[in-house]
Amino acid sequence: SSLSKSSLILAAQIKSSARREEHCCQRTKMDLEDAPQEDPDAGLSVGTVHAAFILSAAVAVALTFGKDLIKGKLSTNSDVGGQTPQFKAFQRTYLTVYLLMMAGDWLQGPYMYALYDAYGFKHEEIAALFVAGFGSSMLFGTVAGSLADTLGRKRGALAYVVVYAASCVTKHWRSYEVLMFGRVLGGIATSLLFSVFDSWLVAEHASRGFEPAWLSTTFANAQAGNSIVAILSGVFGEWIAGTTPMRVLVAGSTGGEDAAPDGAIMWGGYCLPFDAAAVFLLIGGFVIMTTWNENYGDTKQSSGADGLRESLTKGLLLLARDRRVLLVGLVCSCFEAAMYAFVFEWTPALTAANAPRPPYGEIFAAMMLCCAAGTRLFGFLAESRGPEDFARPLFVVASLFLLAPVVAPSNYVLALVAFLLFEGVVGCYFPALGTLKSKIVPDAQRSTIYNIFRVPLNVLVLLVLLSKLPTQTVFAVSALLLLSAAILQHMLFAAMRGHADVLDAHGVDAKDPLVSV
Repeated sequence: SSLSKSSLILAAQIKSSARREEHCCQRTKMDLEDAPQEDPDAGLSVGTVHAAFILSAAVAVALTFGKDLIKGKLSTNSDVGGQTPQFKAFQRTYLTVYLLMMAGDWLQGPYMYALYDAYGFKHEEIAALFVAGFGSSMLFGTVAGSLADTLGRKRGALAYVVVYAASCVTKHWRSYEVLMFGRVLGGIATSLLFSVFDSWLVAEHASRGFEPAWLSTTFANAQAGNSIVAILSGVFGEWIAGTTPMRVLVAGSTGGEDAAPDGAIMWGGYCLPFDAAAVFLLIGGFVIMTTWNENYGDTKQSSGADGLRESLTKGLLLLARDRRVLLVGLVCSCFEAAMYAFVFEWTPALTAANAPRPPYGEIFAAMMLCCAAGTRLFGFLAESRGPEDFARPLFVVASLFLLAPVVAPSNYVLALVAFLLFEGVVGCYFPALGTLKSKIVPDAQRSTIYNIFRVPLNVLVLLVLLSKLPTQTVFAVSALLLLSAAILQHMLFAAMRGHADVLDAHGVDAKDPLVSV
């Protein structure tokens, strides 16, 4: 899921908290005494959310297992698609590592704002911490990707483990400076997460001689597994955070137990999900060290600072020369910016002012189930059409889903259904665009290009984070971004159909059934 989804959930908590603080400050004591009572019939009922969760689970199960059950009755061939045992073992190894990395990311999301708040920091200070994380991802991400292409993707993956684990360790310090340093490390790690692992996978898949069409199944399984890991991480994180209260391990400058940011080293409570995240990251790092081969980008370029500059230069020149590379990057930026804006705003969009708050955790779990169902939808669509083709109508439909809170802001049931359907599109998007990028972006500068794609994305995320646009306006802008993605995707589709020879120049088999050229 970019800047990761968990990081963006945190930003949503910041924005929601700011709105609550601003609202509370505007109300007098008399206002509080005369405030209207909550209407249990307004907004989303618990029963509606339960029904949505059950229906989402049923759809996910049907799409995941229904086709295999039918095939099992019609055929005894267990090797569907001709995939070899060697490929399946390779895929399992990659997915094990990827899901451990994502667990380390998801575990941190729900507790970062709560941790900063428990340490006694003001809202403005916490907002600055998050802006620092996004800013570091934008500033240092491209450099990190270029270094991974030059020094090796396996080393880049191990660097992600070390940097993100170090970021987790900083959460024990009740010190603003240490936590700021941790946020900078977290931003760098996020850029590595969403470039190095995909780059290693694509290069290793090709070097082992596996069929290009099989790569899409790895992307789809990774996204489906990521949705399940998100749900399990939320449950596990909630449990471990409640096992022991937070307390001072090493006294700070005041030597007290209060929540003053005095530099004390803390333990327990909200620190524990970060410790668990570090453990998952280190386990994944051990698997990388013992099972992964090293692969590189352009092996002919120089090393050190010259190699970094050369990698960046080649990446920018490629964007200028190859229209398809530029288009796929713009598609990613537009779609994912809309997705992250959705992450910021879905909570207030589903919350009625005079009603009890709906069960957000169950809604989030239902969204992740729909996301997992979307990855299976990708598998069905990819059997007959290329992702550059079927992504076009999907993006248009997704824009309509995000218009629900604009055209009917008080219809919370409609908004919930639309949001679940949008998450299904998100689940289909990631394997589709992962497959497309593997076909279009040359391996020599893959990590560099992927991180250049993230620069406009991070700019858009920062604009949303720092703005105070009304919820309906944000959803309207998001719908326009998705329509822009659909237009750009159509342009990419036309470019791919008209330039099959470019695929050969990049070492991609033009006969791959996933590329409709």
